[in-house]
Amino acid sequence: METIHHLLVESLNDLDEPPHLIAHGLSGSIACLFAQRYPSLIRSLTVLSVDTLSCNHWTNHYLAMRSQLPCSRAQILSHLSSALIKTDHVHVNSALSQLLEKCLDSDFISGSVVGQQSIDSLTPPDVPMLILNGEYDFVVDSGSLHRWRSVLKPGDYVELISQGRHFFQFSHAALVVEKINAFLDLIATNEFPDTISSLSPVSSTLQS
Repeated sequence: METIHHLLVESLNDLDEPPHLIAHGLSGSIACLFAQRYPSLIRSLTVLSVDTLSCNHWTNHYLAMRSQLPCSRAQILSHLSSALIKTDHVHVNSALSQLLEKCLDSDFISGSVVGQQSIDSLTPPDVPMLILNGEYDFVVDSGSLHRWRSVLKPGDYVELISQGRHFFQFSHAALVVEKINAFLDLIATNEFPDTISSLSPVSSTLQS
């Protein structure tokens, strides 16, 4: 974790102005911890499929299934692929299974490097934060909405994407872009109303 944060600091120090940081899943958890530690280096934080409970990642579910079920790695990843994204195309699930396998082999994941270092429960950093989670995500369950709402500060928003699963940014790409752009527009104007219809037709909230 320290190495990742150090490399990110080096990259951001080369920029003319703080960027808007956007990340998904475990990367989102790491980005949130980074923003807590270095709030002056970023303008805002947007995380997708991230819970306050840092253990809620697809890799944790994979490891639990692998330890409990008499199934091969490929079988479990195939099952997970169909649950993580909604698609009628078989080749999409097949491609996702292969990508998940590469993640297990090469990424910074729970059960490997992270297994040696615990990640605390997440809280919003001292910058505006947007959290988008999928309504039907079995990894980051719908209870995450309540957990996030209990810790949000003014200028933070959380929303469930209707019918979205863990990788909803692919199945609901246009909607995700709309939500993020609406959030960034608020930051540009420095105005944060309690509710924003354009940002939240489903269930957004701003703690005030």
